[in-house]
Amino acid sequence: MTGGDLALTRRALLGAGAVVLASGASGVTPPVTGDAPVEWIDPKTGHRITRLSGDEGGSKPYFYRNCFTPQGDLMVFSTEAGIATVDLKTLKRRLVVADAKADLLFASRRARKAYYSVSDPGDGQPTDRPRTFFTVDLDSGRSTRIGRIEQGQVGAVNADETLLVGTVAYGDQPLQPDVADPRNRKLGQAEYAANGPDGKPLNFAKAKGVRMLQRWAARVPMDLFVLDLRTGERRVVHKAHDWLNHPQFSPTDPGQIIFSHEGPWHRVTRMWRIRTDGSGLEPLHRRTMNMEIWGHEFFSPDGKWVWYDLQTPRGQVFWVAGIELVTGRRVWQRVERNDWSVHYNIAPDQTLFAGDGGDADMVAHAPDGKWIVLFRPEPIVDADEAVYDAGLVTPQTCRSERLVDMSRHDYRLEPNLCFTPDGKGLVFVSNMHGRNHVYRVDVARA
Repeated sequence: MTGGDLALTRRALLGAGAVVLASGASGVTPPVTGDAPVEWIDPKTGHRITRLSGDEGGSKPYFYRNCFTPQGDLMVFSTEAGIATVDLKTLKRRLVVADAKADLLFASRRARKAYYSVSDPGDGQPTDRPRTFFTVDLDSGRSTRIGRIEQGQVGAVNADETLLVGTVAYGDQPLQPDVADPRNRKLGQAEYAANGPDGKPLNFAKAKGVRMLQRWAARVPMDLFVLDLRTGERRVVHKAHDWLNHPQFSPTDPGQIIFSHEGPWHRVTRMWRIRTDGSGLEPLHRRTMNMEIWGHEFFSPDGKWVWYDLQTPRGQVFWVAGIELVTGRRVWQRVERNDWSVHYNIAPDQTLFAGDGGDADMVAHAPDGKWIVLFRPEPIVDADEAVYDAGLVTPQTCRSERLVDMSRHDYRLEPNLCFTPDGKGLVFVSNMHGRNHVYRVDVARA
């Protein structure tokens, strides 16, 4: 499968109703008209923002999934027409998989290719239907079939790209069967609806909590499995009635998996690790107080640390927390309420962190939390030398800098930010101008 430049196919993809969009003026906040500017300088932060997706819109993989070539020149993203690339220097876009049913998974860390899946047609959820996996060469656009499963979904490929890891649930129901729009689902936007005890509709965040509680309480049987790309063998690593989710492979250790127990965070022991042979199953964090929550975990680029959102207790005190896998050493970096974010991420050189903000209905209930934020961790130093106990948590504080005003963003769409390979920018998805688009913001001020 090959594709041409998206600029040449946009009208064919959108039909006669396509609108040509104009660039926004630097230093001026663009109007909310559905027209997404190509480039502007955020007047509240002084940072340059560039749109990476074409006028037809787009989305990016989940925040911890790689979306860049090993050389760092191309980014891969989703569109309504399929899967596309954008050159991070020239901004030239190219459709490489012209199939609207193609579900982009992640880019390879070893080769100039990306992984995607296509579910068989039929009734029910895509995860209940057979699914075929492919790789696409991001230069030639040629796709190659690499595997197939009868049911479930895949979350990651291991460091030597011999195994995929995924989960399958037997008999689960959609979280929200009657609301989610298929187009928004493909591009990453969720919808939840539920009524409270008084019969009145709940807001998005509370309705999501109701649906998550229902799914967690169902105790559906599940498997954590690996799919061998050399033999096609599917092997179960772990069986449970817990809600298994977010399986990830270490970027450096081919045999190391982390995964989550999904559900209401205050009811679960969220983060776990396990080896591909089923050994080494253990939690990565233990609750120290009632209502302590943690999650949205991700590996550091060198695979040595797992970082995550920690709240002690829920909605009150906020940390970007980390555990060093070999030593068990822990670092907790203090985050202020208005800096709490749906997801955090770490720079390639591991000196900076970033967060993608959140609205006032979310767990932090931040009065001014809708920002893309950069964090510079700083040690907490006493007036005199303290005795250091390696068995205790090392506290730090995060000095924050706001990069993007997200006040016009609807957080039903998660921004899913990540750093660019050179560490000079952050990439995220936003609906701030109406249509879902992929943007980059420069870390340095314009």
